[in-house]
Amino acid sequence: MIKIFRNIRRNLLFENKTSKYFKYAIGEIVLVVAGILVVLQISNWNETLKNGSLKQVYSANLINDLTKDAKQLNVQLIDNKETLKILDSVIAFIRKPTTTKINSKDFVKAHTIGGVRTLKTDNTNTFKLLVSTGTIDLFKDTVAQKYMELNRLQAYETFVSSGNSKAYFDLYGEYDKQYASITLISDNENLVNQLWQEVDA
Repeated sequence: MIKIFRNIRRNLLFENKTSKYFKYAIGEIVLVVAGILVVLQISNWNETLKNGSLKQVYSANLINDLTKDAKQLNVQLIDNKETLKILDSVIAFIRKPTTTKINSKDFVKAHTIGGVRTLKTDNTNTFKLLVSTGTIDLFKDTVAQKYMELNRLQAYETFVSSGNSKAYFDLYGEYDKQYASITLISDNENLVNQLWQEVDA
């Protein structure tokens, strides 16, 4: 098509028909511009399809990460509720006016203190990848902002959890020094009873 326009322009120039020459020249320019716009539009469509497909993949991964986090939080909540029950019973026992050093030892003997869940790993690999590659822009600002807020809360919770974990293990270390050897041999009832008698409440 462009070659035809070029031949027509050449003939018009030879025939000294300047006005028609410029019309055809402009027509050729319009045709070229239109061609470029079509190519750009097709490219834009392809990019949109590509981004749409990429967004679907990232969305699926984000949902998968959030599902894992939700399951983990649910397990943690169940564990924490059980731990709170034990702690409430300990606090209630300590506050009793009748509590003495002797029956405190009996209480500890009857209530073995176990561990608590302090380690929590958030599934943030997809979010971090989106931020580092700039593909977070595939999502609406509200979605990105909510994920930023979630990431901030997770980081703060991890910080607090680390502090609580240290405090717990410091206290548990003191308990462990005095009672660990007894709990490790709980199958030997006679020996356990003898060791408990020797424990200084």
